[in-house]
Amino acid sequence: MTTMVLGAGYAGVMAANRLAGRGEEVVLVTPEPWFVERIRLHRVAPGLRENARLDLKTVLNPAVEVIEGTATRIGDAKVQLASGENLPYDTLLYAVGSGASAHNGSYRIVSERETERLRDALAEAPQAPVTIVGAGLTGVELAGALREAGREVKLITTTPGRRAIQAHLRFLAKQGVEVEIARVDPAEIEGIVVDTTGFTVPSLAADSELPVDESGRLLVDERLTVPGHPNILGAGDAVHSSYRAACATALPMGAHAADVITERRQGRAGKPFRMGYVLQCTDLGGGRGRVQFLHPDDTERALAIDGRAGGLIKETICRMTVRWLTQERDRAGRYSWPAGA
Repeated sequence: MTTMVLGAGYAGVMAANRLAGRGEEVVLVTPEPWFVERIRLHRVAPGLRENARLDLKTVLNPAVEVIEGTATRIGDAKVQLASGENLPYDTLLYAVGSGASAHNGSYRIVSERETERLRDALAEAPQAPVTIVGAGLTGVELAGALREAGREVKLITTTPGRRAIQAHLRFLAKQGVEVEIARVDPAEIEGIVVDTTGFTVPSLAADSELPVDESGRLLVDERLTVPGHPNILGAGDAVHSSYRAACATALPMGAHAADVITERRQGRAGKPFRMGYVLQCTDLGGGRGRVQFLHPDDTERALAIDGRAGGLIKETICRMTVRWLTQERDRAGRYSWPAGA
């Protein structure tokens, strides 16, 4: 019985490691032979890091068969690649992640390719001011990294958001970032504009006539299974979920999807997916950051850690995401997560 995993991101690698470590036959399909630490991309754009890549072999169970290619259609027990090759599967895990193309002339950093486009644009215009639209974690982390690199930065948001975002904006303003609360059209802003207000997902699920939401994200039930397709499961950003898109969500989803697959091999239905949050870490540049503690339902607690201590914890968590993958590679089932309320 072969499980095919589409995507080598946080969810895909976690699931592949968990399954392979249990003796399952696993095929991983990925366009590139490396793992991208997407939580590092905001530092790649201004040149503070060369890239966010790790050799896939360093995080993946060696028993997993890796096939380089791009899936273009999911059919009945087979996946078609852009090369024209058709690959058979018994069970499929859809973990293709998220990305975006340039919109209205703006840049985005939700994928390695798009981040490289922004990096090239910044290098070609070293004195050009940068406007960031959106004050979510991507926006504030990019603003902090750009200021660290010496760039002139303006950040525009429609609302200051919850307490953590307000703290981020106050800190960035002290570092010289111009913060403006306004509703704008990125297409009407001159210069280098980075839109961090959202992301898109690949059209693979929709192209394959699988059930999707209005954004093209794959629909799954509480066991991460596609309705009407019991042999297809989904995990990560490309799946419609009540949980926010983040590696903190993708890792548990990938692990749980693997558990459901294993349980079904044993004749059980598998448990519903549940998870809770603990904290949210933000890199604000220059070694400083903020760690906002959370209730399991993702609402903020009163406690937060700022400054260099926050930056140190943020870096530790970034490293732990890779360590969790390698620990699962070395011993299946080792990774666990808070079950939630």
